[in-house]
Amino acid sequence: MTDAPANGPRLTGNVPLYKDPVPLNKNDHRSLGLKSIEKPYEFVRETHFVPTVVGEFGLASAYYPIIFIGDRKMPAIVMGLQKGQNLFITDDGQFDNEFMVPAFIRRYPFVSASNGPDQPATFCFDRAAAVISDKPEFPFFDENGEPTSVTQEAIDFVSAFESDSRVTERFVARLTELDLFEKKEVKVADPNDRSKTIKVADYYGVSEEKLLALPDDVFLAAKKDGLLGPIYAHMLSLSRWERILNRYFRAVGQAQAAKPAN
Repeated sequence: MTDAPANGPRLTGNVPLYKDPVPLNKNDHRSLGLKSIEKPYEFVRETHFVPTVVGEFGLASAYYPIIFIGDRKMPAIVMGLQKGQNLFITDDGQFDNEFMVPAFIRRYPFVSASNGPDQPATFCFDRAAAVISDKPEFPFFDENGEPTSVTQEAIDFVSAFESDSRVTERFVARLTELDLFEKKEVKVADPNDRSKTIKVADYYGVSEEKLLALPDDVFLAAKKDGLLGPIYAHMLSLSRWERILNRYFRAVGQAQAAKPAN
């Protein structure tokens, strides 16, 4: 990844979680770095879908549903049933330590900006992140203006995530080409009328029927291309919807119990 020129252009476009992403450079940001904060995961409290990459499908499938959303079929980890509610962030701004922290969250406040085909990406950070400080415990640059080990580790992590994102895009494109997606939905019982259900989520998932209907040569080609591992991980992960629903109803019950009696 490349260092940004001083006074370079600001990033445009929206990236989930990032409020003010800017290219990192030693001239403008030499005094900045990271500090410890009391609520390190507060920034993701209101995020219920988190983008993911195929490289973490296997591990993530043990904890969360992995779904595909939108026209682009972007793979995402489900962490809640409604906007503004992440069911895995504790009241004190920590991440429930029984669960894996998705790479998209671990990457924050860093991110990459594409400079076009065959060009190295630019390393950026969210200037608005609470963890950024001008009196840092972990500076971005050393006294010689060189990236510190903390910064280099972040650059390596973001670079690996960017590489896996490209692999993920090709994976989704291949599944689309094979026409393996189908629309799915999740319903829960209506708390006001248990004989009825309420739809709480629409998403795309891989159709087991379509997968098994592939011609033998196409199926073997998909296996050779490494598609089957992530596909099966995704399909397995859909059994984790029950965990999300249980957490949701537990949170609803706790909220109702906390209300003062009339």
